[in-house]
Amino acid sequence: MPSLQVLYQPGAVMCLLIVCLILETAHGQHDWRNLLSLNMKISPMKNANQFEVKLTITNNENKCMAVKVSTEDNANIKYLSAHATYTACICATNNFFWEIQGSAKTFLQVKAEVVSAKGVCPDGEKTYPVTTYMKTVTREILVTP
Repeated sequence: MPSLQVLYQPGAVMCLLIVCLILETAHGQHDWRNLLSLNMKISPMKNANQFEVKLTITNNENKCMAVKVSTEDNANIKYLSAHATYTACICATNNFFWEIQGSAKTFLQVKAEVVSAKGVCPDGEKTYPVTTYMKTVTREILVTP
């Protein structure tokens, strides 16, 4: 109990509040909610070093949200169909696909970003407000020599 009496001094209380504010500020800028869940699977195709990439995005909110999905440019990855960037209204779960060919061992990174729902989600749909929320997922691609 005598050790807690130090906190009754105004200077100690002020220092404690400052430390708490500093620690909270560092974490307060992050969105603690997990708005989206990303699951990426990379499956080999029949031809050597060709893969099908399937990204499943699950909306963890009770409101629909417009999500822009893109892959990071990578010199070791060639897109067989198209290097597509998708924008979709996700209310529950959506799947996105790419067919790629790898020329060397590399990593594929996919980004999902919440964007304005205007023109993407149907009018009258309860939508999540625009935010700066973004989530990425990265997987290694192993190619055979």
